[in-house]
Parts: sequence; structure tokens; C-alpha cells
Amino acid sequence: MQFNRLISFSVILLGLALDPFNGYSQEQPFPWPEGKKMALSLSFDDARVTNPTLGTELLDRHGVKATFFLVPSAVRKNLESWKKATVSGHEMANHSIYHPCSGNFVWSRDKALDNYTMDQMRQELLQTNKEIQELLGVTPTVYAYPCGQTYIGRGETAQSFIPLISELFLAGRGWLDEAPVDPAYADMAHLTGMKMDNMSFEEILPLIQSASANGQWLVLAGHETNNSGNQTTYLSMLDKLAQYATDPANGIWIAPIGTIAEYVNEKRALMSANSNIPQTIVASPDGGLSLSAEKGKGSGPKIQYMPEWAAFGWFTAADQVSWEVDVPKKGIYTVYLDWSVSDEEAGHPYVFETNGKPIKGKIGKTGSWETFKRQAIGKVKLDAGLQKMIFKADPNFPIGGMLDLREITLVMER
Repeated sequence: MQFNRLISFSVILLGLALDPFNGYSQEQPFPWPEGKKMALSLSFDDARVTNPTLGTELLDRHGVKATFFLVPSAVRKNLESWKKATVSGHEMANHSIYHPCSGNFVWSRDKALDNYTMDQMRQELLQTNKEIQELLGVTPTVYAYPCGQTYIGRGETAQSFIPLISELFLAGRGWLDEAPVDPAYADMAHLTGMKMDNMSFEEILPLIQSASANGQWLVLAGHETNNSGNQTTYLSMLDKLAQYATDPANGIWIAPIGTIAEYVNEKRALMSANSNIPQTIVASPDGGLSLSAEKGKGSGPKIQYMPEWAAFGWFTAADQVSWEVDVPKKGIYTVYLDWSVSDEEAGHPYVFETNGKPIKGKIGKTGSWETFKRQAIGKVKLDAGLQKMIFKADPNFPIGGMLDLREITLVMER
């Protein structure tokens, strides 16, 4: 490998040390604002009567703002208190018109998700937003799934409405989940929501400490805000939690779900061009499969993801990149390689494997390490379904630089 190429790698590695967004992957700590260790959101469902009185009064004393998921009919029962809570800065969010859940709950049988259509769900979500805007002067940007359920229909007609929430809202929150949110990876339309009802602060504290240790976003979910009762977030717990979360020594950013979701999306956008986060490859609308370096999993003693070129660079025969690929249709696919290499380093042998079916060749010249070229390297016969694909060096690969791999594209023959 040429000397200037080695200098380029040194610059990249230095950049990784200096810039937290450069070369970001899920192993790197998420960059919370002002050096915070984690994020924390408090949320409450159903617009319970105690929320805009006992709940918001306590939170306001600590300067803490929460997210309240509203059913408009419940808001009307205590409208003036909800108006005050809105003015004080709490987030008002969408929890549907009728709180539909599975008909397995007898009380939800008349509005069972099992009988919903996607159009019906869309219209009710939009109507909820419209009514909350009319009542409180704000349009919700965040949604919570009633009962934590995300499917409509039943059996063969069942389908998730998470895509609809992704279309209409900044974020969607679940219920009774078992882990905090990974801000770099989580589906914003299906954030995990962890129970805080009927728990003491001592029971909640380990969740906070674990999220802090891992740089995560803990979204707590409750209902009533009172001193006792079923489905109640205890005021005594809230008081201790608010004191702990607002102590600067604990490094916690506590804010409504929408506020943190906006921040996470902004940081993801900044990091997306410089990140390598493995993901399952799905077909584009035309049926093509793009195995980009950003979505591949690099493994080996010296392989490097280089954000400057959005490519993986090779150093040893043990280095490789793999992808999990959901092949849409059985057929013959032409395979295209997008790569760069200096003329001096060109010619090393490679193998591209698709479920044990290899394409072998030698890396062609592109003119320089900074000049990328796209060229067909062969054809493969693939079955439909999930499968693993690997690009690697031939076992006889010598020491040096084989190529910079930016993308492998598979196009089905018509």
C-alpha cells in the first residue's frame, strides 16, 4: 500500500478520536447534549384526571416536563387543567380517539383492533390530532400505542400499523417493554416504553443506572399520578426521581419524548453519512439489492470502515464484509462491484459468496484509491428469502491493500 494511503488511514483514525460523529457505529457512545450520559423521558397515558393537577404540579416544582398521551374525550373532563399543563410546557401527544386494543379485552370489544382497517386507523389518528389542536392549541407529533399493541386485523389479514405511525408522527411509544431505547438504532416509530406504575424509586433506579452506563434513552410510561391505586405512578417516586434526574452530577438529560426524538433524528442525520451500522438489506422498488458498506458488517483483524469514502478497506486475508439480505424473488442476478484501488495494488484475488455459491475474480484497476469504478463481476442464481452474502479476500491474498469496497449491487434479470 502506498505511503499516501497509509497517511489517509492515519488521518481517519485521528478523526475518530477527535470527532464523535466520524466513523460512528453502535459501539460508540451516543453524543447526548452537554456531555450528558443518557436521556430520560416521563410519559403518562389516557389523560387521567390526576395528571394535569397532582402530576404536573409536582413536576413543575422540579422544572421537569413530561409527555402526556391524550384521549380527547378524557381531556374535556378537565379541560382548564390541561390548558394550564400545556402552557407550562408539557408535551401533549396522541393516544387515539377510542383507545382501541385487542378484542381479547372485553372492554375493547366494540372498538377492537382486530376489526380495524388501515384507512380507519389513519382517519382516527388524524381526527385525534385535530381535536387536541382545537382543545389545547397544539398538534401532537408523538403517539403511544394503546395497550402497546401495534397490529390491526386478525390472522391472514393482520398487519402492523407502525409504518402509518412513522408516516404521521415523529415518534411512537410502546408499553411494557423490557429495555431502554438505543438512540442510534431504535425504530423511532416504535420506541420502547418501560413501566413505572406502582414502583418505588428504588425499583426504578437500576433502570436509570443501566441506561446511563450504556448511553441509552429511558422512556418511562405510567398512568395515574397519585399516592396509591392501580396503574398509578406514585408521587413519592416521582419526587425522588425528579430530584435525581435534575442533579447535574448524575448526567441525565430529562425532557419530553418529542424533544429528545427531534434531537436524536438530527444527530442521526449528521452521522448517517459517516456511519457503519449493519442492517438487513431489502429490495428497492425496482427489485434491486444494494449491499452498501454502510450496512455491511466488517470483521477481521485489520478491516477498516472509512467514512470519507463510505467504503471498507482491506489489509489481510482474514478481513471480510457480510450482509444479511432479504432476496425478494428467485432468479438470476447480475452482480456489480463498486470499488477503488491503486494500479500498483490491483490484481489481488477475491471471493463473493451467496449461500455457498462463489463468484471469484481479481480486483481490476481503477486508476487510484480515490477513483471508484462500477463493473459487473458475474451472475448468481438465488432463491427467495433471507440469506447471508460475504465479500472476502482469497486465502492466498498477500499483505497489502486489496481494495476499497463501497457497494455490491445485485440486479435481477428480466
